[in-house]
Amino acid sequence: MKKLPRLVLYSILVGIIAAGGALFFDIVLRWAEKLVMVGLMKFIPPKPGGEGSSAFVLPHHWYLFPLILGLGGLAAGFLIYTFAPETEGHGTDSAIEAFHFKKGKIRWRVPIIKTLASAITIGSGGSAGREGPIAQIGAGFGSFLADIFKLPTELRRTLVVVGIGAGIGSIFRAPFGGALFAVEVLYTQMDMEMESLIPTLIGSIIGYSLFGAFHGWKPIFITYGSRFTDPVHLIMYAGFGLFLGIMAYPYVEVFYRTRDLFRSLRIPNIFKPAIGGILLGIMAMFFPYAAGIGYGWIQVAIAGQLAFWVMLLLPFAKMVATSFTISSGGSGGIFGPTIVIGGTFGALFAHLVSLAFPSLGATPEPLVVVGMAGYISAVAKVPLAGLIMTMEMTGGYGLIVPALVVIIFGLLASGEVTIYEKQVPNKLSSPAHIGDFAVDILEGLTVEDALPNCGKAVWVSEGENLERILNLFTSTRADILCVKNMEGNFAGIISLNHVKEVILQTQELIFPLVLAHDLITHGKEVLVHPSDNLKAVLQKLTELDLEELPVMEDGGKIERVISRNSILIAYSRSFEG
Repeated sequence: MKKLPRLVLYSILVGIIAAGGALFFDIVLRWAEKLVMVGLMKFIPPKPGGEGSSAFVLPHHWYLFPLILGLGGLAAGFLIYTFAPETEGHGTDSAIEAFHFKKGKIRWRVPIIKTLASAITIGSGGSAGREGPIAQIGAGFGSFLADIFKLPTELRRTLVVVGIGAGIGSIFRAPFGGALFAVEVLYTQMDMEMESLIPTLIGSIIGYSLFGAFHGWKPIFITYGSRFTDPVHLIMYAGFGLFLGIMAYPYVEVFYRTRDLFRSLRIPNIFKPAIGGILLGIMAMFFPYAAGIGYGWIQVAIAGQLAFWVMLLLPFAKMVATSFTISSGGSGGIFGPTIVIGGTFGALFAHLVSLAFPSLGATPEPLVVVGMAGYISAVAKVPLAGLIMTMEMTGGYGLIVPALVVIIFGLLASGEVTIYEKQVPNKLSSPAHIGDFAVDILEGLTVEDALPNCGKAVWVSEGENLERILNLFTSTRADILCVKNMEGNFAGIISLNHVKEVILQTQELIFPLVLAHDLITHGKEVLVHPSDNLKAVLQKLTELDLEELPVMEDGGKIERVISRNSILIAYSRSFEG
């Protein structure tokens, strides 16, 4: 609770910055679409009701699709693989990976490159969504803020989650759904990052409010007040949910088989998104409905004006088009294409049911809305976020009950399949929560219990230069070096992570001028003693964002360092009796 006031402040700052990033991304994306899609292609795709008119004009210069999408892929590939390779693909997975496996660390350049690469990819007609870019952009801002304030790993991870929620809550105008998505998308088995929910809600509300002040408060999609009034329809919705769950398999299979195929190509990565763009361009020459995000087609479907042959082909074409765009190494999200697929399946299902069972009175709007919620929930394993985000994006609150039925049966049918391969099943499987479930046992163990597993301390004199320090880190594989002063006493430690940051900011010519005493990051506060319990040591490692701590034994000697790994070994051996 002591951290709550400053966490609220950090969350507000992340919300403000994420809203700014969302606004900038939206401006760049609209400009790119207007310049390329409308200006060059003479293609005016329909807009969702909250963003413009659903009227559309099919492309006049359809033959330009392969050229424009290929060039867009080439430009995006150049940005991605030259400056920030981690921005390739759907950014939500990268943000999830950073949370679980990279201590929440995201390089400062990632939000910038992700914004530009995604705007080029989507603006040139790529089949990708806005969720992935804005999730990685928001998460990057959260990590950057943690760098500025030198926050420990625990808070860094929290701000990454806040950034995801704030970005998505802003650009989708879904503050509650955005926050739920951020805490839910990290896991596949109905687990959540509940400790981050309140700060994420704060960041999402701030982001949504600022974004709405510029773009208005309408939901993205306009619906006409459909409500659930007939319990008999629940059977239809249950069947629709099962269908959506089954349809999750081909989508994920095509997406990752395409990814593996592109990775196997023995050509520079920079050219792979261009090849994906050309393939999508060839498809779009014959079926332009598959190009772009596709939200406008959902609006047309809600109004019951989507042609049957388009309803029949669009979901499957969108699966392939999204794979060409993102699995090839392009930059964009999968949330947008996924809800387009789910919504179109809903329109198709409504049409078929009305033909087979006219007495049921099935209409497109409710099935399109619940199709969006059900499909994203099944494909991404975000049932609560899928429900709330869809309701906020459509205003379709009268359809919560059938949406829940569709989501439940969709989850049952889809099993463990997920489009986000960096998700982990639950907190027990996440490196971010290592030690959370061992607190009671660790309180009963001391540093002395772990000493047999501890490594030797590596010492360096405070007058040694950076070149010598780098050699020590390389030869010993230590994570910290203990520094001795002129009197031979302990002066502090040098951490490997800090040295890496110094190297990036320092020219090699002046390495001999940088000395050990200049690199000390922590003093005597890092010392632990044999009688300290391992829970306190683990907490200190987390708060100081270190991998090792020096152990001061009897007589003031420091010969060993305790690490997370040595704590885990002591914990495991405590079960052996």
